Amino acid sequence: MLKIFKFIILFLVTLIIIVFIYSFMTNKDGGLNSRNQKAQVVNPLISNNEEIANNTKPIQTKLAFVGDMMLTRGVQSSVNKNLGGDYNRLFENLEELKDADILFANLEGDVSDKGKNVGSKYSFRMDPQILPVLKEASFDIVSFANNHIGDWSTVAFKDTLTRLDEVGILKVGAGFNKQEVIKPSIIEKNNIKFGFIGMSDVGPVWMKATETNPGILLANDPDLENIIKNAKEKCDVLIVSIHWGEEYKTIHNKRQEELAYKIIDNGADIVIGHHPHVIQDIEEYRGKIIVYSLGNFIFDQYFSKETMEGMLFSVTYEGKDLINTKTKIITLSKQFQPEGIFDIE
Repeated sequence: MLKIFKFIILFLVTLIIIVFIYSFMTNKDGGLNSRNQKAQVVNPLISNNEEIANNTKPIQTKLAFVGDMMLTRGVQSSVNKNLGGDYNRLFENLEELKDADILFANLEGDVSDKGKNVGSKYSFRMDPQILPVLKEASFDIVSFANNHIGDWSTVAFKDTLTRLDEVGILKVGAGFNKQEVIKPSIIEKNNIKFGFIGMSDVGPVWMKATETNPGILLANDPDLENIIKNAKEKCDVLIVSIHWGEEYKTIHNKRQEELAYKIIDNGADIVIGHHPHVIQDIEEYRGKIIVYSLGNFIFDQYFSKETMEGMLFSVTYEGKDLINTKTKIITLSKQFQPEGIFDIE
């Protein structure tokens, strides 16, 4: 009996020692029983770096837009006479443009040394040496759907498309066939796909792209709604560029408004307009932005103050969310050189 009693005592003492050691080790390693320890659920599949990345705000992306750019005629003469023939000097007061992650303009006419003039005295064909200059000035993408793209025949038009590809500047609204024209040009920045398409509402109608012929997208295309919808499916943010409106009118017209609403209703996030050669109003529709006209960027229309200035419109995205818009003014000197970028007073 005494042996059994001693065995029980020994067993209990051993059990107490084991429990004490276990409790001590648990508090030392995890502290889950400590009154000062807060319980925490940890997902073993997520590293600390991944947790930090998941809690970081999306990187901001800035897009900037300027209007009609025509570097022939009076501009070319002025560059040769006043700027030593150096087109780079046109942009020497515009360093701020390089702050943009994506920079856009409307290229008002062919850039080629080929073709023949089939237009009028207002036909535009720019020197091919301007394209490396535009690339150096940080232009990423241009609209090439406007009323001057056929001035020097389809020969100059196609040559311009090839030269833009060679220098690495994307184009919208124009291509070697209809499929190329309606496919959005996509620039991916900070893991966001920014898509661009372009069109003209002022012709030339004879330059309409077909399945087999080069040309541009016209705004009256009967399949426009589906073109916009399909473009939106391929990107996160869709910008639609359109050449439209009445020249020298500072307020948009009903046709522009109807087109803009239709474009946004079918998926566009921003509508960027040009052609009137003067700045027009900006509107918000269904939470989306419509810039009816950016006005002139570089042009030789010296006959009014309004045609000698243009808008720099910029937007900032945080991820897919538009968080900021800003409007500034670019003025031209008598030599058609941008004088700088200025805040609106």
